[in-house]
Amino acid sequence: MLNKIFKSGLIGVFALVMIVTFTSCEKEKETTGVIIVKNSNGVVVPNASVTLFPDQIISPSGVYPDPSLTKSKWTDANGQAEFTYELEAILNIEVTKIDGNSTYTGVNIIRLLKEKTVTKVVEIN
Repeated sequence: MLNKIFKSGLIGVFALVMIVTFTSCEKEKETTGVIIVKNSNGVVVPNASVTLFPDQIISPSGVYPDPSLTKSKWTDANGQAEFTYELEAILNIEVTKIDGNSTYTGVNIIRLLKEKTVTKVVEIN
């Protein structure tokens, strides 16, 4: 009788451990920002420098923005640069493209949402 109760309890504990293990190991989706750079004619611009950064203003509580939020990448052949963050954030976008003696720039703002991919288009002039 005691052996039967022990086996039932052991199976129940094992089942509970398995359920908790598989449900708690679910991987979170990434928080991603995709920046597409286009010129004034609407053509995508490859090899442009894209920088995402927080406002440099000190918050009312006296806290400085986290410097790890600042990231830079170059656009690919499709005019896109992709950035991945752990948390939500509102970031400034600054784009620069040097073409010969000309420098083209563009700015915008992106709001990253947790576990979502947000796409923003920046036009450079």
